[in-house]
Amino acid sequence: MALKRILTTCLLAAVTAGSSFAQNSAEGDVSVVSDPPGAVATLEGEATVSGVTPARFRHNLAGDYRLVIRLHGYETYSTRVNLDPARPMELSVTLAARTQVKAALRSVVIPGWGQHYSGQKTKAAALLLLSAGSAVAYLIADGRFDDKYDVYQTKLQEYDATTNYDDLVRLQPGLAEAQREAYDAENVRRIALGVAAGVWAFNVLDNFLFFPHHPTGFRVKGLTLTPTADFQQVGLTVGTCF
Repeated sequence: MALKRILTTCLLAAVTAGSSFAQNSAEGDVSVVSDPPGAVATLEGEATVSGVTPARFRHNLAGDYRLVIRLHGYETYSTRVNLDPARPMELSVTLAARTQVKAALRSVVIPGWGQHYSGQKTKAAALLLLSAGSAVAYLIADGRFDDKYDVYQTKLQEYDATTNYDDLVRLQPGLAEAQREAYDAENVRRIALGVAAGVWAFNVLDNFLFFPHHPTGFRVKGLTLTPTADFQQVGLTVGTCF
C-alpha cells in the first residue's frame, strides 16, 4: 500500500507538472535543451534569466549574452550567444560528466582540487590544509637536519685535524653528541617526508575510493524511477529488473 501511494503521488505530480509545462510553453526566443535534462540554464547579459532544461525563454532578449548550464555531477557549460528577438534560437548541449580520473589528475597538481571539483568542498579544504601543514612540517624538519648536520661536520673536521691524544679525548663526546643529534634530525625529516607523501597519495587515491556518484533516478522497492522532460511535458519513467 505504501508503494502504491508513492507511485500514485509521483504520477499525479508528473501529470500536473506536465499540464502546467504544456500550457506555458508558447513559442519563444531561445530554447535550451541539455543531455541529461534537468540542468539550470542561465542567460547573463543586460538581464539575467534562468530556467531548468529543457527551457524556453520567451523574453525579448537582444544583444550579447553568456549562457551557463549547470548540473550537479557534470561539468559546467559556458558559451557566448548573440540574441535577436526576431530570430528564434535553439541550443542543444551534451554535458560532460565529472569523472574520478579528472578529479584525481587535479589532485595530483593541487591537493584537494579534485575533491573541490567533485563537490566535496569541506574535504577539499581539509586536505589542502593537511597537505600544506605536512609540507611545512617537512621544511622545518629539513632545515633542522641541515643545521644539525652542519654542526656535526664542523666538529668532525675539528676532530680529524687534531693530532693530540688529549684533545681527541676531549673532542670525542661532543662529536658523538653532534652525530646523534644529526641522526635523530634525519629520522624526523624522513618521518615528515613520509607523512607529506602519504597525505598527498591519499588525496589522490580518495578521488577513486570516495568519488560521489549522482544517479539520475531513485529506487523504491526494486522499481527505478527516472525523471524525463521535454518542451511539452515532464514525467517519470518507471523500470524494474527481473
